[in-house]
Amino acid sequence: MTLKKIHKINEVIYQMIENYKKNTEHILDIISLSTEGKGIAKVDDNFVIFVEKAIPGDKIKARITRRKSGYAEASMLEFITPSQNRIKPKCRHFGVCGGCKLQNYYYRGQIDFKKEAVKNAFERIGGFEIKEIPEPIKSYEEYFYRNKMEYSFSDDKWLEKKDEGIEKERFALGLHIPKFYSKILDIEECFLQSETSYKTLNFTRNFFKERNISVYTTKTHSGFLRFLVIRQSKNTSDFMVNIITYDFDEALMKEYTDNLLKYFPEITTIVNSITKSKAQVAFAEESVILYGKGFIYEKLFNESETDFNPDFKISPNSFFQTNTNQTAKLYSIASDFSELNKNDKVLDLYCGAGTIAIYISNNVNQVLGVELITDAISNAEENIELNNIKNVSFITSDIKDFLINNNYTEYNKVILDPPRSGLHPDICKILSESHFERITYISCNPGTQARDLKIICEKENFAIDKIQPVDMFPQTYHVENVVSLKRT
Repeated sequence: MTLKKIHKINEVIYQMIENYKKNTEHILDIISLSTEGKGIAKVDDNFVIFVEKAIPGDKIKARITRRKSGYAEASMLEFITPSQNRIKPKCRHFGVCGGCKLQNYYYRGQIDFKKEAVKNAFERIGGFEIKEIPEPIKSYEEYFYRNKMEYSFSDDKWLEKKDEGIEKERFALGLHIPKFYSKILDIEECFLQSETSYKTLNFTRNFFKERNISVYTTKTHSGFLRFLVIRQSKNTSDFMVNIITYDFDEALMKEYTDNLLKYFPEITTIVNSITKSKAQVAFAEESVILYGKGFIYEKLFNESETDFNPDFKISPNSFFQTNTNQTAKLYSIASDFSELNKNDKVLDLYCGAGTIAIYISNNVNQVLGVELITDAISNAEENIELNNIKNVSFITSDIKDFLINNNYTEYNKVILDPPRSGLHPDICKILSESHFERITYISCNPGTQARDLKIICEKENFAIDKIQPVDMFPQTYHVENVVSLKRT
């Protein structure tokens, strides 16, 4: 490259920095969405600007709020022409709460976006050439689909514009504000779980606030109230309220229970979980049952839908897929992709509470579930006993250690459902050299999934056979994806 060309490129870069520096205002055409649901505009030779709350088809006026060498971020000032795909958000908290970033985008558009997100991940990160990504399986419910919600107490309440001039209260119960660790927005309504759920939330806030009960803070590691977790079964009538606190106050908890049941008799169990851990996670080491059995049951199907419909026992700390009705579809696809038969012996890695293992147990010879979390394995063993299932067993182990130190050659197929962070590279390498006939990989993060599959397929012992996205979380940018690898 000549010196003249280098100077010319430098001039273009300098001019771009000047054109799009912080606080400058611009007219932008939004052409797509980022993987985090931000609107994308491209200007001056593909320089990218991300805009919160903008959707494809919007023509807007925006102000640059942050400038980096390769991109900029902007806030919307006004519409020039709104997108035809834009709809009025259902929830009053939209745009402040970080829970549902796509409520302003009609559902058909959300599905198109999620299909494109999977396609981009597999092409750009995985380097795969896939002719056609199927349309994501739509959720049966666009709202009120969650079976679990976690709310946080905080003494750092987020004030909205309508609250300006009001003295700040040191008490809040709701959801986190994006990018602010301790700030909590008081949620008055939420369309993710049920009307009874958010009414229970409001009752709980008012009950403890009226009694001036302290809130736990990480600044001093003191205070009483920590989290409220609500679990509501979709295919049974069970409903759990779990109040997580720093200590146990018997008189206060009895008063709370009595009052809560007076207003919400449909609640089947109330639990007070206690934790002194400094970690701000809704998990506790000890639980006191205040009412009911201390757990709930869930089924993946309505009774009329299938002959095999096992029960799953869900305790306060249990993991269970959040969208029950979509979980049935997700597991059905994973089962079909694995091409299961009565001779198969299947490894279920990252098995959690054993839901996949139990779901496929009727169609295979044997399943072995492997999971590192002890509580999850305890739940899994309870679930096979509850359903009298004899061909499923579980062990507690780190997945990498299990694959390195065990002889598992009798198993001919494997199903993986790892966390969002995906697989350790060593696990990918082991799988790439493995003897399995099929590997079925379920992921809630197509980016890490594509990265992992690139490693698993690089020795060409396996190739992608089938792929199917599933929309587990409408109104959000998240998408689940199932991929089946076939031995070549």
